[in-house]
Amino acid sequence: MALDETWVLSCAFFSILGLLGYSMIAAGAVRYKSVQSAIITILLGGILTILAFYITGYAFAFGQDSNKFIGKSLFAAASFESTPSKNDYDNFVFHTIAAIFVTSIFALGTLERSRFFSFSFGVIILQGLLYPIVVHWTFGQGWLSTFGFQDFGGSSVIHVFGGVTALLASLLLHERRDQNGKIHPGIFPHHAPFFVGIGTILLVVVQIIFLSGLNRGSATYVKGLVPVNALLAASFGGLSSYVSYYLKKEKTSLITIARGSLAGVVAVSASVDDIQLWAAAFIGTLAGISYLVIQLIVKRSHVDDPGQAVGAHLVPGILGTLLYGILSRSHGLFYGNNLKSFGIQIVGVLSIAGWALLILAVLVPLKGFGIFKIKPEQESLGIDQSYAGGEAYVFSDQTVETKSLLNSQKKSIFH
Repeated sequence: MALDETWVLSCAFFSILGLLGYSMIAAGAVRYKSVQSAIITILLGGILTILAFYITGYAFAFGQDSNKFIGKSLFAAASFESTPSKNDYDNFVFHTIAAIFVTSIFALGTLERSRFFSFSFGVIILQGLLYPIVVHWTFGQGWLSTFGFQDFGGSSVIHVFGGVTALLASLLLHERRDQNGKIHPGIFPHHAPFFVGIGTILLVVVQIIFLSGLNRGSATYVKGLVPVNALLAASFGGLSSYVSYYLKKEKTSLITIARGSLAGVVAVSASVDDIQLWAAAFIGTLAGISYLVIQLIVKRSHVDDPGQAVGAHLVPGILGTLLYGILSRSHGLFYGNNLKSFGIQIVGVLSIAGWALLILAVLVPLKGFGIFKIKPEQESLGIDQSYAGGEAYVFSDQTVETKSLLNSQKKSIFH
């Protein structure tokens, strides 16, 4: 096996730990009575993503085409090739993991409120059709790639696309209810900030490894430049969010410094192979500050985003993709180039975000039929009691719910 293939597969296998990171974030972001269901949502999404990407997703993303829009071959791994110039097997592994990241971001917007059946159906459409088409446009030599759009590590392809779907899910599901059955006017505090913080740190490491694995065939200096830029962006993202939070609150926050770091590496992913070190630090700094600003806006808008998909993925992804048109050494405005590249990046972001809106064709009917969101009494009791056979852990002084409420919980996938 060639050295590049070994490196790619090694990075891919380490990147699978992203599932653990997202699981920890989901578990810590919800209330204690929904921990099991939150983790199940992430793991179920990962499993369904692999199956959907295997059957149709990879074919739509990397199959041969004549229209630059969608692939038309390689369904269910048929006719996979392994040659010095093309290896569908390691490419499948790497891009399936990227697809799992997208699904996990989408899942963050559904926590504590959606039914497993409806979520599963959404994931199958998302990864069997919608997301692979975006991959074909960009990584599969489709029309956006031909047009000149650049997104080395998925700032838009992964994080903007996933962030838009998470935001739409959050809006359709509305705010969560408290134990009295009333809609909570703000954002519930994380029940375990430690889980969110450590899970986010793990995601930062995974994202850096993932970006490093995209270096196959790159020049030697680029193979070193990518992880260095990613490390700098993550560091400055965490530092800027930490300092900004301290200046405002006069206290520190594990979640803030960790999520700021993640925002930094998400933002730099688009241009990580084509910017100088100072630019990576600058992008990370802006992303860390933008994370805090967006979280304030989300809180005041009453958008219930438990996993902070908007602040840590969507907005940093948009920011980083657009900054490529300014700070890129080969196409950036800062280096004397014209506005063409910046305009192309805008078109790319709008196209990817607009395509993500098509998930509404799945979610809106599910909501219309009343099978997207769990019942109010189930939400008050806790989704673990209704769907996961009990809570992950029980406190010694926890009040036992009444039998009438417990008996009202129907266990079917639609109720």
